Amino acid sequence: MEQRFDVSQLIPDGYKAMYGVHTYVQGCGLDLGLLELVRLRISQINGCAFCVAMHVPLARKYGLSEHQINLTATWKESPVFSPRERAALAWAEAVTVIVAQEVPDAVYAEVQAHFSPEEIAKLTLCIGEINTWNRLMVASRTPPVLG
Repeated sequence: MEQRFDVSQLIPDGYKAMYGVHTYVQGCGLDLGLLELVRLRISQINGCAFCVAMHVPLARKYGLSEHQINLTATWKESPVFSPRERAALAWAEAVTVIVAQEVPDAVYAEVQAHFSPEEIAKLTLCIGEINTWNRLMVASRTPPVLG
């Protein structure tokens, strides 16, 4: 597939603004491994090869095990995730797959059991950030960087 357009070249100010959100999320105080786990799962849901290829090595860098990385797509059936990680993944999926539905109260209650209100807001910003990156990369057909 041929790349349609390059966001960073065509709208550099918009790209910088998005990168500013990323920079904030990276420094917000949430565990970087948890953020990468969320980014990886959302990128899988959205079918973003560019972002999956980017976040697998970052997940390793920030401490996710090979089992966690390999089983992210099937996290509900996998024993390798902590209750906090499970709550974050459930929240990420509910906020990402929001078509014709609300984010369920049960999922919110579960994330509340593991995260403070401020942490939930930060996690939700991370979810919004990666969803936007996914949409930009999928729409532009930006190819994954391999190797």
